[in-house]
Amino acid sequence: MQWIPMTVNIKFGLLLLNQLVSGLTVSTYSTVFILMLELTSAAHTSLVGNVALVAFTVGEAIITLFAYLTFDWQMLKWANTIFIGLTLPYLCFMPETPLYLYAQRQYTELEALLRRIATQNRRAEVEWYPSYQEFLRSQSIAQVHDKEKMPFLKQIRQLLSHRPSIIKLFIIDVIGFTTYLLYYEISYGLEVINISPYLGVLIGAVVEALGYISSSLLMVTRLGRKGTFVIMLALTAVCVLIIPFINKHSALATVLLAQFGKYAISGAISASWIFVPELFQTSIRSSVNGLFITFSHIGAIIAPVIDTSVSDEYLPITYYVSSALAVVVLLLTMLLPETRDKTMDD
Repeated sequence: MQWIPMTVNIKFGLLLLNQLVSGLTVSTYSTVFILMLELTSAAHTSLVGNVALVAFTVGEAIITLFAYLTFDWQMLKWANTIFIGLTLPYLCFMPETPLYLYAQRQYTELEALLRRIATQNRRAEVEWYPSYQEFLRSQSIAQVHDKEKMPFLKQIRQLLSHRPSIIKLFIIDVIGFTTYLLYYEISYGLEVINISPYLGVLIGAVVEALGYISSSLLMVTRLGRKGTFVIMLALTAVCVLIIPFINKHSALATVLLAQFGKYAISGAISASWIFVPELFQTSIRSSVNGLFITFSHIGAIIAPVIDTSVSDEYLPITYYVSSALAVVVLLLTMLLPETRDKTMDD
């Protein structure tokens, strides 16, 4: 696009296609996130998950730096492509997860991976192999030798016929939709105080990172995943409810309150990203998480549509509705079990 002569319309069409394909990075991030959680013991999932989320904010800062240095969207694409390309070879060294191999009944591959993990962790074979042999003896012969995967449609039928799973699926989709709706609604533009857009993105990234770190620290306490999510989402609901009352009086106060709300909703999103995968078994975890992210981005799409289509006179009503929706989500979350210090279901 940079060197081949073409009209602006063709360039714009190709750019739209590029943005559509770039949407696949969301599913890629989700897959890698689940992979990281499944490779981690139950005691460290919150730490590992939040490290990944903080790394996301570091990526925001790097993109902002690239944009500032290149000052041209085509050069920015080159910088992004080269940077991402440098990380691709590492994927060749990423192992499959033991939970996935167990769910697929690939016990030979599972033993080889466990031996590799034990070697990396400097564990003698006597420390783990007897337990693995005992595990195999506890499996039926049919399970050990049956490596056929359950058909996808059969998995769907089993999921739809299992009422507790359907309830959890509905709740996590509502959680995803609401958290991202609130995230984009609370992300009040710092441009109202005439700040550089580059600095605005960096401030937003720092606020997000602080929310992720705070959530990570809270999740290892007695609050657990559910308690942390409830507290962070409740703080966000309060911020969203107050913003319309102070918006007309002070732009600076509105921005500060919105940034605190962004901090709170970032913590809620962090807790939900750890919480949701731990609620479902390995065979459907990735699919359920993908559905959760899909509904999250539906909320992200609707938020700016509402903001631009509703007149300023009625805009405060949208904040009240969003706060009420957050309260509904808080009540629904109470129906979910706590997952702190529990191994992922297999």
